Parts: sequence; structure tokens; C-alpha cells
Amino acid sequence: MGDSVQTDREQELATATLESMGDGVIRTDAAGRIDYMNPAAERLTGWSLAEAKGCDLSEIYRVISETHRRPRQNVVEMCLAEGRPFSPPGLFALMARDGNEYTIRDTISPLAPAGPSTMHGVVVVFRDLTHMRTAERELVFQASHDPLTGLLNRKNFERYLVAAIESARNRSALHALLHLELMELTLVNDCYGRVAGDEMLRQVAVFLERELGESAILGRVGGSDFHILLERGSLEQAVEVAEELGRRLNLFRFTWGGQHFEVGFHIGVVGVDGSRSHVTQVLEDVESASHLARQSGRNKIHVFDAERDGADDRFSRRNWIQRIRRSLAEDGFRLYQQQIDSLGDGPPLHEILVRMTGPEEDLVPPDRFIPLVESHEMAPLLDRWVIRKSLEILSSGEILDNRAVTLNLSGQSLGDEIFLEHLADMVAAAGVPADRLYFEITETHAVANLSRALDFMGALRNMGCRFVLDDFGTGFSSFGYLKNLPVDILKIDGQFVRDLDHDPIARAMVASINEIAHLMGLETIAEWVEDQAALEIVQDMGVDYVQGYFLHKPLPL
Repeated sequence: MGDSVQTDREQELATATLESMGDGVIRTDAAGRIDYMNPAAERLTGWSLAEAKGCDLSEIYRVISETHRRPRQNVVEMCLAEGRPFSPPGLFALMARDGNEYTIRDTISPLAPAGPSTMHGVVVVFRDLTHMRTAERELVFQASHDPLTGLLNRKNFERYLVAAIESARNRSALHALLHLELMELTLVNDCYGRVAGDEMLRQVAVFLERELGESAILGRVGGSDFHILLERGSLEQAVEVAEELGRRLNLFRFTWGGQHFEVGFHIGVVGVDGSRSHVTQVLEDVESASHLARQSGRNKIHVFDAERDGADDRFSRRNWIQRIRRSLAEDGFRLYQQQIDSLGDGPPLHEILVRMTGPEEDLVPPDRFIPLVESHEMAPLLDRWVIRKSLEILSSGEILDNRAVTLNLSGQSLGDEIFLEHLADMVAAAGVPADRLYFEITETHAVANLSRALDFMGALRNMGCRFVLDDFGTGFSSFGYLKNLPVDILKIDGQFVRDLDHDPIARAMVASINEIAHLMGLETIAEWVEDQAALEIVQDMGVDYVQGYFLHKPLPL
């Protein structure tokens, strides 16, 4: 009697232990039919003991390979055949009754270890590792993907590119790489904060995934830079993809704070074939193509050509940077001036421009080197050189007959307090009357650094200098911020002036800008006046000054 009571108590303790376990436990008879499940097993399988009792284990405990997604061999048969406990290597997926999937690792043990002939069934003990596996996958994902957009990061993207290069070299496959750079990210960050810039990047990433689908491998490889790998396609097909993507990006609008913004871009395209053996070469080529697209203008595409773009090291970004630094150190730049004619009684202005000399003293236009100067944070150095040389020439009193000049300032200089101190010292030391000096700043840079721009402009205006607001009409703000900026002249963006003769909207915009500027007591300059028709139109509108190749081409200062 005592032995029976003790046995019952031991069974109760054993059952209580099983019921409290976090691991799932399922027991079967020798035929593989379930006769016990603890609560953890019920929860994970989705079957209650009452429902599962008498069912074959394979019906309730449905396990497949997590990697290959194939059902596993019957565990009861394996255990009965071997007569010993075993733990299948690796992780498995338990397919629950309700459709949920759990990552598990399990052990299957015989009930009677004396030998197969005396076994009464098996016990399956399985542990839920789903949360651990999810965290592990998340860590792997974070290590290989950009956390902001969810696209591949640079390191992981380059693995795909390496594989593409190898397949091109070994199997003569054709691929293509695109480099897409957004133009407005810095401006959005400065105007509305990094939260807005991050949201723009996320929206563009979603747009790219939607437009390109599974036909491309996407990666975010820099602040505003994206790489797109097009596998198994010719260069001609890649160009078609780039052109279609460009058309759709032209229609894309980023919305923030109730305002809708265009997203400017430029795209470089390079073929990935057997001629390119290293990932560094491919990346340098596509970045060179992107740089050349940027030089061509807004929303442009450039296809890299090895004979045209690669043979001449002038297209090497690295070589350009070295040449710019050398020109700054050795006075390798040249000053030019272009006259800005008055349509009234006032004297003309003269805009001072900068050119760089090439290897054979040929002149390099600014659109070739200015983007690199800005992207490598060298704009204040170039601005300082231009202003210092200009003041030296103007202080001699032999050039421009004491007329007023306009000097361009970059957005980087506008926010640089040290630059402002140097500029004020240079103006004071030169002895040139401050009211002869007009500093040109672009609308977008002024608005992007509004508080700094106001301090900067205020300090120079106190000395007697004046300001021209360049490229007016193309930024995010236009008239909204104009009343806060202490400017004297608005330079109407040449894109509108160029189209005056055939675009009624351009005419309306130029007329509106000119009228409102005059209401605010400001003068106006129409730039890019390239023919007689444009000259007559702006003259009829009452614009104060005109500038363009039709009137005067830049000449050495």
C-alpha cells in the first residue's frame, strides 16, 4: 500500500514538473500515437491534448527543415530504429495548427532504454528559439543593410557586385551598374531638419524598390547616393532602365509640412563585362559617370565610355582634386569679368568669374571643377582666393574705371564665421570703397542657412557692401523669405529668361518677380539673355539690368 502511494506521488510530481516546463513535451506509444502533451507543447502546436491524443505524432508535430523547407524524417521511426536518444543537428521550423511558425531545436528519446524490443514509445522535448532566431536575423540584417532605408549597405552591395564581375569574367555574362545621387538632401536637411531628410530618403528608397522591383539589386552607399545593379542585361538595356527611371523621378514629389518638392538627381551608368576585373575599377568608373552627369546639369544621365572618359585622366575624380588643390596653392586660377548692362541710366556692373587653367594652359570652365570644389568642402578656399585677387586688382585703380563688381559666394562660405572675419579684413585692407562690392549668393543657400546668412549679410552691409540674390525663382521659398533677406538686387534665374520667347509661363514668372522686387524697392537682373527677342521682352517688362552672351562674353580681368 505504501509503495502504491509513493508511486502515485512520484507520478504527480513528474506530471507537475512537465506541466511547468517552458519546453514542449510530447509522449507517444510504440506506434507513434500521442498519449501526452504538456501545456507548452499544446501552445506551440496549437493542439490540445484532448484533440491530439491517439493521433499520429507526424500529424500534430509538423517539423520541416528551416533551410530547405522540406519535411523531416519520422522521428519515432528514427528513435525506435536506433534505440537511443538523439538530437537532429541544426534548427527546424515547427508548423503550428494556426499557421504560425516557430524555430525549434529538439531531442527525441526512447521510453525504455533497455533495447528496441522493450521500448514503449518516445518522448519529444523541443525548445522554442523563435525570439532568439529573430534577434539573430535582425542582427544579421542590420549588419548588411542600411538602417534608414532597409536597402543593402555599401559593404554588402559590393559583395553582389563582386559576384557580378566574376560571372562577367568567367561566363561572359553582361550586367550594368547605376549610380544615382539626389541633389536636394542637404537643402532639405538644412531647411527642415534631418528628420525631413531621412523621410525623403525613405520615400525615395520605397519608390526605387517599387519601380525596379526584383529586376535590380539596390543599395544605399552614401548620404544621398544609391547603387543599382542590373543583372543579365546589355548596356543598352541598362540605359533604357536609367532613362525610364529618370522620367519617373521627374514626376516624383517629396511632401513635407504641406509642401511638395521635386527631387533632383543625376545618374551614372557603366557596363559590367569581362573587361573590368576589379570592383574598385567599376566603382570609380560609375562615380566618374555620375560626376559627368552632374556637370551636364540637373536630372542628367551619363553613360561611361572607356575610350572617351577613361583614357583621359582629366575625368579622374582623384586627379581633379589634386589639380584643384595645386591650383589653389600655385595661383592656377584665372579671373574673368562679364559686363551686366543697365537698361536705365545707371552704370553697368561687372560680374567677376573664375576659370582654372588646364595642363597646357587651356581654360577649364567652372561647371567642370566647381561641383568637386563644393563636394570636397573647398569652396571657402576658392572664394577667398577669388576675393583676394579681385581686391588686389581693383585696388590698383587701373581696371573697371571704379565701377561696381559682383563676386560670388558659396553656401559653405556663407556659414563660415572664420571666412567672414577674413573677408571683412580683406575688404578693410584693400581700400576699395565697400559700396563698389556686391556679393552674389544663391537663393537656396541663403534660405538653407537663413540665420547664418542674416548675420553674415548684416556684418558686410554695416561695412557698406551690397548683395545680389542669385538664381531667384528656383528655390523652395522665393517670395516667402525675400522680405527677411537684406538684398539689393534680384538676379532672375536664367532658366526662365532663356524660355521667354516661347513659354508664356516663363514670361509670367519673370514679370511677377520683377514687379514684386520693384514693390520691395529692389532692382532686378535678367541673366542668360541670349538673343534679341529676350532682350526686348525684359526691356518691356522694366527689368533694370541684363546679362548674357548675346550682350557680352566673359573677358580676362
